[in-house]
Amino acid sequence: MAPMKRPAHGESGPTPTLSLGQIAVRWEVPRRVVRRLLQHGELPFEQVCGRLRVPLDSVRHFEKTRDERSGSLG
Repeated sequence: MAPMKRPAHGESGPTPTLSLGQIAVRWEVPRRVVRRLLQHGELPFEQVCGRLRVPLDSVRHFEKTRDERSGSLG
């Protein structure tokens, strides 16, 4: 089994994550916008079974800071 960037399970159980598609739907943007955020290091991710997953807490934090800046994603 290939190593992951960080363990999938913390002491309190599995960390809820979202796929790039789920984030794109949530933010009403194309998946390429989400992928660009990952590439630029603006949104952390982990790779699980070859698929990119973003911790839900990180998505919420990004949404909060974006709202405070009144910025858009596109």
